[in-house]
Parts: sequence; structure tokens; C-alpha cells
Amino acid sequence: MSLHIGNCQAEPGEKHNGMLEVGEHDPKLPLTLVCGKEEGPTVLVSSGIHGAEYIGIQAAMELSREIEPKDIKGNLIFLLVANPSACRDFVRFAVPEDGKNLNRMFPGKKDGSLSERIAYTMVKELYPKADYFLDMHAGDTSERVMPFLYFPGGAGEDVAEASKNMAKAADMAVRARSGSLIGACGCAGAHGIPSLLLERGGGGVFTREEVELYKQDIRNILIHLHVLEGEEIHTVSQREVNKAAYIEADTEGFWYPALNAGDQFSSGTFLGEIRDIWGDLKKAYYGEYDGIILYQTVGMGIKEGDPLVAYGMLEEEN
Repeated sequence: MSLHIGNCQAEPGEKHNGMLEVGEHDPKLPLTLVCGKEEGPTVLVSSGIHGAEYIGIQAAMELSREIEPKDIKGNLIFLLVANPSACRDFVRFAVPEDGKNLNRMFPGKKDGSLSERIAYTMVKELYPKADYFLDMHAGDTSERVMPFLYFPGGAGEDVAEASKNMAKAADMAVRARSGSLIGACGCAGAHGIPSLLLERGGGGVFTREEVELYKQDIRNILIHLHVLEGEEIHTVSQREVNKAAYIEADTEGFWYPALNAGDQFSSGTFLGEIRDIWGDLKKAYYGEYDGIILYQTVGMGIKEGDPLVAYGMLEEEN
């Protein structure tokens, strides 16, 4: 079956590169369509919702070039950069044209600001084609993350369970349930599409090792979905976090984290502090329960409301 999105079309056995229009004067979104010769599911893979999370973008670009129609059953849709101007200008979190976080704008608005129009375009043009959705993120310019992933937990148990099973195929040590419906992953879940938000790396940079590991995560999931042939590669045992805490800055100043992404700690452990320009303590933060650092800000300068640390309580090991 042919794959047709906007002005982009691929017939069975073809690969096609093209641009998806958002609005008449808006940036266009780069797509690669890979249409297998044999029937199978259609998997949407997106990256660059946060434009400076380059490890996800690089891994998606390489996968879109490496995977050929003869390799797959079904179809792959690669949305290579969902936030092109942020990718170009090294802007963290936001769409530069409106200053909004694209991953908080779903399902979007046809006549809204640019971030809302991009979200709307994804929902209207891409979601109806997708049986599954993989949204590739990373730590932004000021963050470091451990390799982990979210699956949607606010869109019904059938979708949550199918998404959780996909999550287990990734070679990542932690998975977390998310109740959000305003991000790309959660919104896709609300549309009945099993979905994942994947995280690796950070700092607006990547290494060759990180890119290869990220690509293997995606290949593992595609093997699990019977889109690709092969054996899944696993080097870690995956656990779920039962609950998560997201600490935001109570004040502006300079942030000094005490731990690293992926570190486990006990209840009451010192997680970091904010000091003023003269070095005087403004606020210290401590863990409320035993947990693991999922991601944290590593940039020094912060303002009130900025994210500092996210951590989760791990389920008991079997």
C-alpha cells in the first residue's frame, strides 16, 4: 500500500524524501517515507521537537538513510526535525518564533502560534497514518539525562499496556508512566496510538557511541513490532518507576547539582543547591524518597520556575 502525506508519496518498495507544509509562511518539516514491499504496521518516528536535542535528530537521520524498503514489513515515517528553527539556532526547549515549548502544545491549533500550528499539523497529517509512534528526545543544552523512556498512562489501559510492551524492547534501564496529554507522545496515546518518548544524552552534543545505542533502541522496538527482522540486543534489565518528582527552582541564581543522571540515592539525600552571585545559599534540595535521577539541569544560571531535577522511585526488583 502506498504512503501519502501532504505532497510526499512513496509506493511499495520506495523511499521518498520531502517536506511537510505547516502553513503558507511557516518552516516546512523534513520527512523521509520508507514504504516496504510487504504489508505491516506503519511506525512514525519523530525527532527535534526540542530542536537542540541533537542526538535524537542525528540518530533519526542516520536510521532514515540506513533502513531500506527491502528491509521492512510495513512503513516508516521519519519526521526528522519537528522544530527546524530551534535546531538551526541552538535554542533550548522552545520554538523561537513564539517562545513556546512545542511538547506542551498538543493537539495544537490550526490558526494558533507556530508551535501550535506544528502540533496541529503533526496530529492531522501524521497521526492518522501511524499505528505506533516513537518520539526521540535527549537532554537539552542545559541538561543531562540517563537513558530512559516514558509511555503514556493517561490514555486508557489498552494503549498504556501496548506502549509499555514496546518500552521493554528498548535497551534502557528505566521506563516511566506519564499522565500528560499535551505532549506529542501523550496526545498520540489519546488518539489510540501506542507511543513512547525516548531520552538519551544531553548538553546539545552527542557521541558516536550514544548515537549507535539510540539507533539500536529504535531497531529493537521495530524488531519487537515485526517491522524489522533480527534479534533484539539487551545489555540492561529494565525497571519501572512507580512515581516521579519534578523539582523546579524556587528562586533565581546559580545551580549546583550534587549527583549525576542515573545515580540512585536514599531518602533525604542532598540533591543540589542554588546560591547567589556572592556564593550565599538561597535554597537546598533533598530527595523525598529513595530514587534514581532521571534527568537534571547542569547549566549554572537558572531562573525561578526552571527545571532542576527529575527523579523516580524504582519498582522492587523481581
